[in-house]
Amino acid sequence: MANECSGVVRRRPCRMAEHLGRLLEAKPDVREPFELGFASMNACCWDQAIGHFQTAVSATDGPGLVALHNLIGVCHYTQGRPVEALRAFQESARLAEQYGDQQGKSRALGNLGLIFQHNGQLERALVLLEQALAIANDVNDLWAAAIQLGYTGNVYHDKGDFDKALEYYEAALAISRDIGDQWGVATHMSDIGSIYHDKGDIDKALEYHQAALATAREAGDQWGTASNLGSIGSIYRNKGNLDEALAYEDEALAMAREVGSQLGVATELGNIGLILADRSEHEQAVPKLAEALTILLAIGVADGPRQTLTGLAGCEEKLGRKRLVELLKEVGRDEIVINDLFDRIDQMRMRRPEPSGDQPVPPPPTG
Repeated sequence: MANECSGVVRRRPCRMAEHLGRLLEAKPDVREPFELGFASMNACCWDQAIGHFQTAVSATDGPGLVALHNLIGVCHYTQGRPVEALRAFQESARLAEQYGDQQGKSRALGNLGLIFQHNGQLERALVLLEQALAIANDVNDLWAAAIQLGYTGNVYHDKGDFDKALEYYEAALAISRDIGDQWGVATHMSDIGSIYHDKGDIDKALEYHQAALATAREAGDQWGTASNLGSIGSIYRNKGNLDEALAYEDEALAMAREVGSQLGVATELGNIGLILADRSEHEQAVPKLAEALTILLAIGVADGPRQTLTGLAGCEEKLGRKRLVELLKEVGRDEIVINDLFDRIDQMRMRRPEPSGDQPVPPPPTG
């Protein structure tokens, strides 16, 4: 696993590969709910979008199902429901095989690879991404190929192979520039910035993230804007400018909430908590870190819980376990959840093995 430069919760402006197929040419009882759903997606009303897409699903039994299940998967994953997203993309891939929709199959497999990568199942992700990229190249789907190259770079990044990851990111960036996809350009410049960040070249990382931020803003890419704001905040934290770091992270959090990205919200909450702890504001840090940890565990993200747990362990060292328990209860955590959290902290301190990368990270008990 790659080592973060300064214990940040990793962020990447991952853009799932949407697939529309021939839905715009579908009969009205399919096309109309699809268009309503797509408009809801653009307005970041993800559950509303799912409802419209499901209406369209019930009105068709043809190849349009490939695209509809793809879009439902995108909505579920954005809302932090990876199990439902996984099922939707698996169904999209199955139907794509049935109807001979190679473009749909490539995009579904790529999105499945992203889910497994986020879950820490890197080898499984790599197999799916290699298949997805090969199909995208065969059908000359350059937009999806760039996305899948970026996803593959993420896998190598997580493996700690920065040079290999950089090769994939640069290849993805070249394609996005060639086809005029500014969202892709912003994404892959940010990916490259994250490599320099993890290598410790903070100034070069800042250069790439600032360029990515400018491109994302110009393109109206809220995802990329939020991600790069947070990445710049982390860089300023590394530089010791905590006030400026907090300002960037606060702006990133507001935008992540606006677009409804649970992973983005968790990432920014975690990093805000770490900055507050750096400022010795441990009582203010605890609620942020606890909320971030709950979201990250619930959506099965392999990378991120470790940093938030480290932050909470540091808060315990400063405040004492009794005060930490009081603060956790104040934000609605019950005894079961609190005990689970301390068990995780104690296991981390004793350096017991973390959950296998081949298994999902279990969610915390509800409560």
